Amino acid sequence: MDMQDHISAYEGHILLYTDTNSVWCKVFPSFLSALAHTWFKSVLPATVFDFRQLTPMFVMHFVSNKRREKTTDELMSIKQGEKESLRDYIGRFNSEAVTIPSLQQEVAVLALMTGLKEGTAFRSYLGLKKLTNYLTEVLGKANEFIRGEVFNKAATAKRSEGDRKEKDKDEGKYRKDKKSDGSRRKEESNSMKGDRKGDPTVITITLL
Repeated sequence: MDMQDHISAYEGHILLYTDTNSVWCKVFPSFLSALAHTWFKSVLPATVFDFRQLTPMFVMHFVSNKRREKTTDELMSIKQGEKESLRDYIGRFNSEAVTIPSLQQEVAVLALMTGLKEGTAFRSYLGLKKLTNYLTEVLGKANEFIRGEVFNKAATAKRSEGDRKEKDKDEGKYRKDKKSDGSRRKEESNSMKGDRKGDPTVITITLL
């Protein structure tokens, strides 16, 4: 864990209860565990008199835990998958963008555009329009295309379901007609058999 993040979380929590500096120092070890707690116990008594003095000591001792800050250029590696929806791509892109502390808006917008699949409606739109330098505006426009994408997907699914029901209806009618035709033929066949039994053919043989 990044120790600076730990300090920030601690400050936000303890500030809800008190702003007394000495209390901040005394309560701090209760928010530590394992190696960090061991380090705190090793701090010599009467050497720390202010929480602002304690903070850099703590962070510096665990400097190896410091999280590597990402740069805007790393967004250039994010590409939309061949079968990935615009919603999923924008979600992945935005998840990475919010982790960059010094986000360069112009570079982020360019990275988002170049990462889109060739021939997609949103990429074509961005290519025709004058690009804004603010990622939030581009993401807002992307949400409009996402809503359209979701609507088209739902409409397609509804049409497919309607076609399937119509097909099932036609097949059911065909089976019913075929069954009726088979029953009618069977009745005609039985009727012919009955006629042959009731009216036997008489054969007369003349002897010369």
